[in-house]
Amino acid sequence: MKNKKLAIFLAFTVGGLGFHRFYLEQPKYGWFYLGFSWTLVPLLIAIIDGICFSTMSYATFNRKYSIRHICRKRFENDEALLIAHFEAKREEELLKKVEEMNSKELLKTFLDNAKNEGEYLPRLVYARAKAILEDRPWKVENTLD
Repeated sequence: MKNKKLAIFLAFTVGGLGFHRFYLEQPKYGWFYLGFSWTLVPLLIAIIDGICFSTMSYATFNRKYSIRHICRKRFENDEALLIAHFEAKREEELLKKVEEMNSKELLKTFLDNAKNEGEYLPRLVYARAKAILEDRPWKVENTLD
């Protein structure tokens, strides 16, 4: 996962050289910033990037810069398979944690903390938590997205 605060810091300090784009695994943009850094145009764009990162919610930042890199990995080695397995285990653990929460207030606090910290909750976990909060029956269908 990419750190939003570090991306903001890099954008404002060395953004004119494109370091924040290299950090966000966008090397094409990073080389563009570096190549044209003598014109100071990348510095202005980096300041705008820093402002955009600052105003962006943690969830949006993670969705845009962290999760897509995990999904984009090629299956050339076992690392991507391990990540997928780790995410499935994490989803199971979070579902168990949601089920064990004995009050709606505790569950709501858990969801709010995850949102405020920018923690990515798998869709199934979020859906189960919402079903509990809204007193809806829970039915899991085995369908692919």
